[in-house]
Amino acid sequence: FFQKTLTAVKNWFTLFGWSKGQNPISIPYSLRRDVCKVQMTSSQEKGFNQNLHKDTMTVYDMVFHLSGQLLPGITLRQSLPLDPVERMLQLHWQHSTLLAFLKSQGAYLPHVMPEFLLEPDDYKKWIEVQTLKNGDMKNSDVFSDKHLFILEDRIFETMSKRAWTDVLLQVYKVFVLPCVSSCNISDMFSLESTQNMPRIKSEPLSSNIYSPYERTILAWLNKHYEKNRKTVWKDCQKGEI
Repeated sequence: FFQKTLTAVKNWFTLFGWSKGQNPISIPYSLRRDVCKVQMTSSQEKGFNQNLHKDTMTVYDMVFHLSGQLLPGITLRQSLPLDPVERMLQLHWQHSTLLAFLKSQGAYLPHVMPEFLLEPDDYKKWIEVQTLKNGDMKNSDVFSDKHLFILEDRIFETMSKRAWTDVLLQVYKVFVLPCVSSCNISDMFSLESTQNMPRIKSEPLSSNIYSPYERTILAWLNKHYEKNRKTVWKDCQKGEI
């Protein structure tokens, strides 16, 4: 199920997440890599990066395209420090800003830590810096101290893939789903008899899980499921989706 979800997310954002047409992405690899690649600059690489800036798109370009808003304190083309530790800390702050911005728009991401969005080497640098701050820690594949999680390489890659997938799903939820037409759901059902259909309330406060836009889509899916059920399985008992 997770792999199918990841594939659907990757395909949608590849096709529709960018202002200049299709931009193939891989989760989490290109999303992590391109933020570093497009923003790393030096006097020796100035000409190279100027050309790279024209072609490489980052998650910040995506968010700006879908929301029309720049993240506070972050420009689409800003350089990163050349020092590896300072660069990692800058990226961690940028990811923190991204998560805070998405949460302010209604995204649900309490389980996603900024360090899970870093490249593996930067994640290790983050752990080293935090370990120095917190003192010596026990050697373990997974160690938790409040909000510090030390993960071995394989577990980190799994966590990072899940974190980036959830970030993109929440980007879709808060910036794309609100474009769904807010037609009256009762009118949607008036075209045919749907007496036994599961009812989905449209009132804004009727669910603490689904937004009004998600409930509109669920109602639409139920309607068409019922319509096709009667066509394909004429003589069977009522089923539920």
